[in-house]
Amino acid sequence: MQKNTQLIKRLEKAINIMSYDNKLKRDFYIVDSLELSKKLLGKILIFKDRRYRIVEVEAYRGINDKGAHTYNNRRTKRTESMYLEGGHTYVYMIYGMYYNLNVVANVKDNPQGVLIRAVEPLDYREDKPSTNGPGKLSRELGIDKSYNGLDLVTSNIMFIIDDDYKFEIVESKRVNIDYAEDDRDRLWRFYIKGSKYVSKK
Repeated sequence: MQKNTQLIKRLEKAINIMSYDNKLKRDFYIVDSLELSKKLLGKILIFKDRRYRIVEVEAYRGINDKGAHTYNNRRTKRTESMYLEGGHTYVYMIYGMYYNLNVVANVKDNPQGVLIRAVEPLDYREDKPSTNGPGKLSRELGIDKSYNGLDLVTSNIMFIIDDDYKFEIVESKRVNIDYAEDDRDRLWRFYIKGSKYVSKK
């Protein structure tokens, strides 16, 4: 973990990323996770100088959402990043083998987040990575726990920009959260209509 953190710091200094005037600022993220989910759709995730359009997301509304890790205010070492100010990352392992990337929403200590379920690679002419699922995209991009708690507003290695992309939004139920009881049926999953990179229609 320490080696990975040191590597990130070296990469931040080494990678010469052009100045993006359309890089999302803090106030973009200081909203409810439902609102942020829809706002993040179509935006471009920049990671290690490559571009990935966000095409599928899920909202998790914190202490009142039975599908959220922070339901009933469960504040643990694992979920601590969810309590940061909006615009940070929350990365966790699932099934003991995959990492999921989330964007923290809302104000500090209101632990809401948005799961990035799928992205469209924009900088590959061929041999595009398989990114149609949260575990797949993290594996292909090389996102692991060392990126947990990263500030998307100040980081030069991972951040999000807006290019005014136009699209239609489809709403549906979240995936694989049967444990969430009545919250499992809420239409808090959003994706870009017609995108072939969506994990599940």
